[in-house]
Amino acid sequence: MKVAITGIYPESEERIRGGVEAATLRLSQGLARRGDIDVHVVICNAGRAPGITNPEPNLTLHSIGGSKRFGNMLLSIPDRRRIAAYLRKLKPEVVHAHSLDRFALGAIESRLPTVVTIHGIIEMESALETEVSQKVRGAMRNRLVHAALRKARNVILLSPYVAEHYARDLRRANTWTIENPVADSFFAIDEPEERNTVLHAGLLIPRKGIGNLLQAARIARAEVSDIKIRFAGGATIPDYKEEIDRTVSELGLQENVAFLGNLSPAELALEYGKCELMVMVSKQETLPVAIAECMAAGKPVIASPVGGIPYIVRENETGYLVPHGEPEHLAEKIVSLLSNRRLREKMGAAAKAYARERFTMESVCDRTVAVYREIAK
Repeated sequence: MKVAITGIYPESEERIRGGVEAATLRLSQGLARRGDIDVHVVICNAGRAPGITNPEPNLTLHSIGGSKRFGNMLLSIPDRRRIAAYLRKLKPEVVHAHSLDRFALGAIESRLPTVVTIHGIIEMESALETEVSQKVRGAMRNRLVHAALRKARNVILLSPYVAEHYARDLRRANTWTIENPVADSFFAIDEPEERNTVLHAGLLIPRKGIGNLLQAARIARAEVSDIKIRFAGGATIPDYKEEIDRTVSELGLQENVAFLGNLSPAELALEYGKCELMVMVSKQETLPVAIAECMAAGKPVIASPVGGIPYIVRENETGYLVPHGEPEHLAEKIVSLLSNRRLREKMGAAAKAYARERFTMESVCDRTVAVYREIAK
């Protein structure tokens, strides 16, 4: 079966920026390695040189260029036309578009059988932005989202939360719930743990609740003096990173906190191995790939009960759910896990078992191919 995947795609496996790039990469690789799917990834990015490459058998990358300016203001019409025309020339049996934007609209407008995966809820995320430019960009992107929702007839949802949020928009669409895949390597991590180490994996942006975690670390330090909070992820807003640095200094956490920046998958896997637990108390999430990866590594997770998180982080089973803005409550749960190895191991084992059931590349690819075959009839 010939399948085209269109969406953002990393230029290198060692430089993956965010969950959507990780998802398109892992899904493309997993499908190609089955042997019965001929995968063609169509990449529309102005900053990437045009060309065709074959990184591995059954996987072809098509970089087709893209518009350099005013894309969102023009509803990405030039890029949509570029994507649609290329797909018609490629003639796949199915197109799988990732995210409700120019990729989804270009795929749908190619008039080929198309399924769209919704990776995030833009209006929820942009509402939490602190910079005016980001809010404006979010508003323009939201126009693309609703244009795509009106046209989409086959949609993959990462969790029931997305179905609930877009219930009215998806009334006429066929829907399936399939999570993003986690690379097999994350299930095989055996790095020795470092005592009292807590990991936060994700961008350093306001909606991630970084200040809340730092406040909790200060409180937890009264009982765990050598607690270590390691942040794996880059800072995209310089002013916000400066604010975080000031908070670390004001709370006297310089010896307890480390900012690691953007990591390669191999480096991130080492951090999952080192940590005793992961914390992500965001104000808004859809279904973070980082949580799925950490569960695959067999670690308990403390996260906020927002978006799709409660569907995978099960209270008292695979971790704890702590609302954003409750640093005392968060500190209590962090201390309870750091001080109880048996409980950590029990929750970590449950997390890994759930991850094996839902997040392996084989499981996700099998369910995704079933969707392809259904819509290609």
